[in-house]
Amino acid sequence: MTAVSKPLGCTRSSRFSCSSGAVVDALVRGLTKRGGELRLRSAVDSLLIDEDSGRCVGVRLASGEEVRARKAVVSNAPVWETAALLPAEVRAKVRGGLESGSVALDASTPPTPSFVHLHLGIRADGLTEQAMSSIHHISIPEWDRLMEPQSAAFVSVPSLLDPSLAPEGRHVIHAYLPATEPFEPWEGLDRNSDEYRQLKAARAKPLYDAIEVFIPDVKERIEYEMIGSPLTHARFLRRHRGTYGPELRAGKESFPGARTPVEGLFCCGDSTWPGIGVPAVAGSGIAAAHAIVGVGPHRELLERMRAEGTLA
Repeated sequence: MTAVSKPLGCTRSSRFSCSSGAVVDALVRGLTKRGGELRLRSAVDSLLIDEDSGRCVGVRLASGEEVRARKAVVSNAPVWETAALLPAEVRAKVRGGLESGSVALDASTPPTPSFVHLHLGIRADGLTEQAMSSIHHISIPEWDRLMEPQSAAFVSVPSLLDPSLAPEGRHVIHAYLPATEPFEPWEGLDRNSDEYRQLKAARAKPLYDAIEVFIPDVKERIEYEMIGSPLTHARFLRRHRGTYGPELRAGKESFPGARTPVEGLFCCGDSTWPGIGVPAVAGSGIAAAHAIVGVGPHRELLERMRAEGTLA
């Protein structure tokens, strides 16, 4: 089996930001500028539904605190987690009775597979020109197995673009299996067990194979190693079965809009249009705001921005 490695994207001479974090920072600035409050470490325990009207009127936090909505509740949690936050009787009412384009709150949406991630800190001395030529690589052992588990691997060396990401004389490497790792082999494993550690090492092998195409002695250079599994995704990112997002195929299915069958409850995030990824999720937030506020105020805002010269 011969790996094909293809450099992609930014090179060492690039002078632009590739950071998705800049999008997040801009959204937080916009929220706080308009009087909003961002709460971290405030897990939502359930959605509050008014018994008389059936309307979503707020959320109950894991701490027991209730936060009431003035106009609407917008969930950016994946559809599976959002559905789980609804009272059982409400889920039963909306199951199977969805309007076209609304978010399915019965958690029937199929999830994509998960990831295996490899994060390395390595010594940089004596690296070849091939290793230093690009921050992005993709390795595809066999083209007809592109979407199969343990096949295609994506690798990046971001410290080539931003040296501040690693100490002097070192580089950081991130490699991952792109949403092709099944959850089943990991299900039920004890994260502290030898079985779990052995499985992580075995399932990370294709990632090392991909890196060794352009850094053959990478294992001799390692000073720090972290392997992330589907259980890592499920635990730290609260992803249903470690999923990347909904498995909706282009041309066959489409991502739903922001509306849900529950009055007063809207959704954004990667379970809604325009789909998965930080820029797309930011766009879904705009779509949710549009669904709540309506066309008129948006038109007025665009006209004001154009008059101020902030909109071309």
